[in-house]
Amino acid sequence: MVLLHVYQPPIVPAESSLAVGNVMYYDRQQITEALEGIAADMLVPTVVEVVDGTFGDALAAAVARYQPLLLVLGLTSTERYFDALLANRALPLLRHSPYPALLVPETAALLPPRRVVVGIDGEPFAVPTAAAGILRELLSTWQAAPTLAYTTTPESSLSRNEVLRSVQRSGLLPGEAEIDFCQPLAPTPEDGLLSSATARGANLLVLLARRRSFLGQLFHRSVTARVLRRATLPVLLLPVAEPVTVATPPAEAPATTATA
Repeated sequence: MVLLHVYQPPIVPAESSLAVGNVMYYDRQQITEALEGIAADMLVPTVVEVVDGTFGDALAAAVARYQPLLLVLGLTSTERYFDALLANRALPLLRHSPYPALLVPETAALLPPRRVVVGIDGEPFAVPTAAAGILRELLSTWQAAPTLAYTTTPESSLSRNEVLRSVQRSGLLPGEAEIDFCQPLAPTPEDGLLSSATARGANLLVLLARRRSFLGQLFHRSVTARVLRRATLPVLLLPVAEPVTVATPPAEAPATTATA
């Protein structure tokens, strides 16, 4: 495990003990020592990296160097910072990254994921082997019970069988997995997903990260962004590949022979 911190010096002198908003600034040495203390208590080999520069560049460099199985990003409850994190830090990376990302709200209870709710939109998709492996290992390690949640809204209504067929073809879950399915009726998909997580007592929510959801400002209007703004539990984003529709060329008209 790599604990990565991008150090950005405060805009006020450290000796003034001033804080901006509710955030207290610490110097580089204090941050390094705090992270090294956390690393020493980890159950797996852990290294600490405190680097300078912009968050996006530092994170991209770390990903290129370590080729991680999973990215973990903390989310503050401050809405302005949340938007900045997604737009300027997480969004550029997630848009192109093949790696799953775990986004953890600062108010989330860090409990073993015994109950996992997987949000499904009903559209065809395929999960890369590495990303599906992360979810399968998580379910196996913690003996977690997955719940598939598909929200029926005024704009979207599919049958249970239609949704399950898209999941079975995707490679998301092992074929032998015991699957709980819920199909709440709600005004919006995020309302249904979050209410399902609450009703099932979930401590992890899994969402499909479609590439089209991460194109510029489209992300901020997506179901993923609306869920993340309201989520109080960790959210695992799994990158998925969407089927490519190839246009079928029109059939050639039969040749016509004119005779005099």
